[in-house]
Amino acid sequence: MNSNKKITLIIFSMVSLLTLIIVALVAIGSRETGYESAKKRAYLTADIVKNALTSHMVNGNMHQRDVFLSSLEQMQEVNELWVVRSPKVNEQFSTHSPNEIPRDDIDKKVLQTGKEEVVVKETIQKASLRITIPYTASSLDKPNCLGCHNAKEGEVLGAISIKFDIQEDRLSSIAILLNIIATVVLFLIFILIFISRKIKPYTSSFDSITEVLKQVHDGDYSVRVQDGILKEDKEAFMWLNEIIEKLETVLTGIEKNLTAFVHNRASNVNNDKLLTAKEIIEDISEIYNYKKTIETDLSKDDIYYRLIQVFNEKLKIKSFYIFENDLQKNERKVIYAPQGIQSSCKIKKDIKELCRAERTNNVISSETFPEICRVAACDECSDYTCIPFTINDQKSITIHILCDDKTCLDHNKYQIGIIKKYLEETKPILESRMLMDVLRERNLLDGLTGLYNRKYIDEFVDKIMPKELALESTFAVMFLDIDYFKMVNDTYGHDAGDAILQKLAKTMQENITNNEFIVRFGGEEFLIVMKNPTEDSAKELAEKINKEFSKIVFNFNNESFSKTVSIGYAFFPTDTDQFWKCIKYADLSLYEAKETGRNKVIRFNKDILKNGEKDEY
Repeated sequence: MNSNKKITLIIFSMVSLLTLIIVALVAIGSRETGYESAKKRAYLTADIVKNALTSHMVNGNMHQRDVFLSSLEQMQEVNELWVVRSPKVNEQFSTHSPNEIPRDDIDKKVLQTGKEEVVVKETIQKASLRITIPYTASSLDKPNCLGCHNAKEGEVLGAISIKFDIQEDRLSSIAILLNIIATVVLFLIFILIFISRKIKPYTSSFDSITEVLKQVHDGDYSVRVQDGILKEDKEAFMWLNEIIEKLETVLTGIEKNLTAFVHNRASNVNNDKLLTAKEIIEDISEIYNYKKTIETDLSKDDIYYRLIQVFNEKLKIKSFYIFENDLQKNERKVIYAPQGIQSSCKIKKDIKELCRAERTNNVISSETFPEICRVAACDECSDYTCIPFTINDQKSITIHILCDDKTCLDHNKYQIGIIKKYLEETKPILESRMLMDVLRERNLLDGLTGLYNRKYIDEFVDKIMPKELALESTFAVMFLDIDYFKMVNDTYGHDAGDAILQKLAKTMQENITNNEFIVRFGGEEFLIVMKNPTEDSAKELAEKINKEFSKIVFNFNNESFSKTVSIGYAFFPTDTDQFWKCIKYADLSLYEAKETGRNKVIRFNKDILKNGEKDEY
């Protein structure tokens, strides 16, 4: 319903209600007026009867009173008329007519109380009014009532009852009322037409503005208000159209320019440019704050931690993995994994060939095609999405997102664009931290063997050991030394010595796991640190390296020979609660192996120590 109809209907309803109230008041007033008119005639008749009866009594003609009363009954509109006498009057004047006896309870009540009674009876066809008026004794009457009656002042002497036919009065009131109603209805129709025509230009303008604003509210900024009828409308419409046009231009510009900046989501959930602009600005603000935060982070791990926070808290992605790919070694490691959820991707090596996302450098979604990635098996989820992102020639990242329903998949697809933007902002800072790690690692690596150098032990003890102690980790420290290595350098030259050192490094690397690391401590001495070892696992590793290295045959200057190693090892904190002292104990065990024949493995024990050192043990 448009505004014109609404306003017209409201005004018409109010006027109609007022008219009904007026008609009801007129009807009630007409009815009461009819009753009052009948009562006035009754009072007049009662006075006439009273005076006539008084005259009859004074003149001694009371025996003719019935004739008089009967003549009054013949009056128009008077249906019945009768007079009743009180008991005291009957006692004083014993002669009375049978018609003067009270006919009903109303007569009796009036004689007892001295108060008039009015009874109205109305039906659809008839309307009558019965009134019973008392006659009371008064010394002020002329002639004086007390002079003839044995009565007190105000005592009831009798009463007169009159019944009037008021149907004609009621019909007259109804006719007047109908005329009023007809007049009012005609007036209402006129008012309705007049108001509708007068307010239509204003309501039409209001409806036009309302419709346009509704469409703008729904996101359609291409609508414009048509020209108005009134002069004021035309100006208002022109201003409104200019505002909508400016708003459309600004929002279109924001959407066009900034959408590319934030890789806007796969598809906008709403088509409202204003809401789109709001989302884009919020994204830019959050990305800016994220970038400013990671710029001051010290390590690569800190940056990954921030990125994980963004995924969990900002983007509301529930289950995801972050893989870091080493493109030179062609292998990957897990940076982040959700608790209790297995990845659908089990690839650890040959990333360039086996990982479809890395190979194609495209987003891979299981929704696109059945078994699109043949090496992925999603046992605990229904779908997965892989987003590759290159950091530099050596490193890349793969975001592996898992979903268990369609809602989750749609949400994650919507976030792909903003994920890429976060990765883009992360890239230069992460690359810088990776470069710092490379430089730091190179500074900690031995140039000949590629193993950690002695500086790494210092960093391990200062930075990593406190964290491991908090986790109650234990360690085994092994010292290795090539037997008679100086003779090799002297006999075959340093190139041969370097080759043997490299071969030993390779042998050790092939036999350790992720829980161990190797340090070239100096010259032909090497250090192996095992995490959470047992007595058996430490002995087994030492003996295996000793055995495997002794199998290697070296050929220099047309001569073939083999070399052996001596190994000593100790446990931290079993043998000592000081890590450097544990290294010393391993070194003493190595020295014991050399002193007792070489090519053997010796576990540290207290007997190796000298007397003074035993006391300090």
